[in-house]
Amino acid sequence: MVNIGTTDFFINVPSFPRREFEEYSTQLFDEWESYVDSTLELTDYSLALEVEEGSIKAVGKVAATLGVLYIGIGQYGSFISGLQTIYNQVRTVGDYFSERAVAPFDSTNFKPKVRKRGESLARLQTLFVKVQSGEMSVDEAMKETEALFGVEAESSPEFMNELQNALKAAPSLPQQIQLPLVGADGELLVLETKKQRNPRKPTPKQPVPVPDLYRVEVWRENKKGRRNIRVISL
Repeated sequence: MVNIGTTDFFINVPSFPRREFEEYSTQLFDEWESYVDSTLELTDYSLALEVEEGSIKAVGKVAATLGVLYIGIGQYGSFISGLQTIYNQVRTVGDYFSERAVAPFDSTNFKPKVRKRGESLARLQTLFVKVQSGEMSVDEAMKETEALFGVEAESSPEFMNELQNALKAAPSLPQQIQLPLVGADGELLVLETKKQRNPRKPTPKQPVPVPDLYRVEVWRENKKGRRNIRVISL
């Protein structure tokens, strides 16, 4: 399987008892799992959640095989539109994950930090842009895709063939031409460059104490698989 979406969540809240921490983690997974099942239109995928206690640090990941992605993308006409649709669905489930993760702390003054990554789907979209803008050839894009997916690429020739055809058929993007600035009398105008400011000296970071904490791992290996839970002392 390849990672198609990751959401990182962090909120600097005090620690709470282990049992409550496990309940928080499993409830978060169950709510997220239910939402993904109703939103992500793929025939199969895996879900994984890791939550570390202390300051709450959670990572939610969605993964699928290229064969499943091939079927999912094919539901929406062109490869580009299908890729964009699945990507948007993954972003939506990432948004929901972060919303549910912060819900128990809504009444506090702690501000969460959330980072979402499109992973392989975002990488594929970037390749299309590079090919369409002339920055990269189709062959170069395919080599980068093979390096990205590794064994998965070898096991799904249908996906790779469809991707190659889509890259070849993708319309070129209009290129911006840098025109010189000319004044009323025909003279070239030169923009003044701003003086570079000296960078600020970084503020030394305070050492963070290492607490005695736990990590809860909750995962489901496929869409119909059972939920697995593991608690690890850090």
